[in-house]
Amino acid sequence: MNPFTLNFGIEPTSYISRNTLKDEIIHSFNANPSTSNLYMITGLRGSGKTVFLTDIEDYFRDQGWIVFDLSIETNLLQSFAAKLYNHQKLRSFFNLAKLNFSHLGIGIEINGEPPITDLSTAIERMLDVVKKKNKKILISVDEAVNSETMRTFASTFQILLREHYPVYLLMTGLYENIYDLQNVKTLTFLYRAPKITLSPLNTTAMVVEYQGIFKNTLEEAREMANLTKGYPYAYQVTGYLCFKNGTKHITEEVLNSFDVYMDEYVYSKIWQEQSPVKRKILMAIGSSKTGRVKDIRYSLSMSSNAFSVYRQRLIRQGLIQSDGYGKVKLTLPRFEVFMDNQFFDE
Repeated sequence: MNPFTLNFGIEPTSYISRNTLKDEIIHSFNANPSTSNLYMITGLRGSGKTVFLTDIEDYFRDQGWIVFDLSIETNLLQSFAAKLYNHQKLRSFFNLAKLNFSHLGIGIEINGEPPITDLSTAIERMLDVVKKKNKKILISVDEAVNSETMRTFASTFQILLREHYPVYLLMTGLYENIYDLQNVKTLTFLYRAPKITLSPLNTTAMVVEYQGIFKNTLEEAREMANLTKGYPYAYQVTGYLCFKNGTKHITEEVLNSFDVYMDEYVYSKIWQEQSPVKRKILMAIGSSKTGRVKDIRYSLSMSSNAFSVYRQRLIRQGLIQSDGYGKVKLTLPRFEVFMDNQFFDE
């Protein structure tokens, strides 16, 4: 069976853990008092945000925490209240506390008990019970965006933190979506929350993993790792194609298939999300022979101030990085090949 996968969000058999980043979150959440109850995880599409999130969730589940995954496509507050009430280990505690949620549609009516009609109040009443039982709750929201339901949930979470309830939140999202959300005037606490940007995978770890699976030479494993540039999805695609084609090194067939897979699964979507100006800049960087910012600006007829703004945005998105003083380069493997094949309307 192929140990690599092309499916997003599913932890593959061959998975390189980000132990340092994972430990940072674990130590923060476990500290007494916690140094932070919230982390925001950003990165490009295909950078492994969802898999990283799942890895952390699994750890805390094993530690006895109660973990809830909330979908951004639902009413987050309603979903959290319903999952909280219906959790197998907690529901009996809520019934003993005679919490009547019949008017909210998340529980049963208890005769003689006044119904709770406000969702936030219901959550706080349940968390009172959770706190007394010394339980901790981890909430995760994958691919967060600046939507009304997300803003409402975040505002309520801020209140829960002020009331010292044992709740913790992990959010993943593209940089631009997280940026928009944290800059909402009423959610300034998100701006102060620690953020983790998923960097490229460790080259040594990739080489070791490739060698362990393919039994190839150090040079062959390095060639495979270098092709990926540390991009997690490219790591999976490279391994998948080599395994599928029964080869221990990068062949022309693997390379051609690599370009097709990266285009179809991630690059086309990333490209669509860029503005026309960003596309021009990316193409100029990809075609530059020197990588010098001065040369790239000259080819675009762009001022230093204007270029600096877009340069910083592209760096934060993870699409480019500094390459020594006054130089930049693309971060995605063979992205210049992808761009060469695009019909670009200026």
